[in-house]
Amino acid sequence: MSIVGKRMKPPSPLSKSIMNDRWEEALTIARNQPEKAKIWGWRHGFFEGLKDSNVLPLHECLVGNGPVEVVHALISAYPKGVQQKESSYQRLPLHCACRKNANPRVVELLLEADAEAALVADSLGRLPLHYALSNGANDEVITLLLKYHPNSARGCDNRGWTPLHVACGMGASTHVVSMILNAYPEACILKTRKGSRPVKCINPKAGNKEEVKAILQTKKKHLDANYRPALPVKQGSERTLV
Repeated sequence: MSIVGKRMKPPSPLSKSIMNDRWEEALTIARNQPEKAKIWGWRHGFFEGLKDSNVLPLHECLVGNGPVEVVHALISAYPKGVQQKESSYQRLPLHCACRKNANPRVVELLLEADAEAALVADSLGRLPLHYALSNGANDEVITLLLKYHPNSARGCDNRGWTPLHVACGMGASTHVVSMILNAYPEACILKTRKGSRPVKCINPKAGNKEEVKAILQTKKKHLDANYRPALPVKQGSERTLV
């Protein structure tokens, strides 16, 4: 079916339930009619009311901050759905969850279904970890993403921002900054496309800015004294980030 055909197709009953926050109804459909979880639908203004996209019910549920039970039912109904990208930004369900500051259990369910999703970049070059950090996810979500794939700390988006740059810019907790540094120490000296290292990206309003600055400077001194850093591997494959 052509994209035009998909745009004109009306929402399925499952999608309608999700769009209208009728979660009990959505849960019943997902459990009793699992084939409905495989139906794609065109959503106008899916991202910030600006970008239209062809999506699955799972994408819709995550963007709508659906309950854990509904997310679980949708994954069970269509396990391969966690590997499917929406059409506007090529985002997986895990990207959608992290952009919406999802419940840690929701993130864990998605990672349990496909841990490799943590290493997949969208069309902007961003991994789920980038979005979790930029949208204020709690420490538990960051811990889960790094636990399932520590190499996600090596992600570098189209602007040259690593997760460490994002963490510093968003005023993330000292614990989060330390976790990312432990996973990828060399990130502290990498520059964005505009030439900024993480220390330059530290949010001036962050209460822990001096502490984070000290951690970054200490790590940089250690790197300078002990070894030459390895640069991030170019993302030739969306699932190869080593």
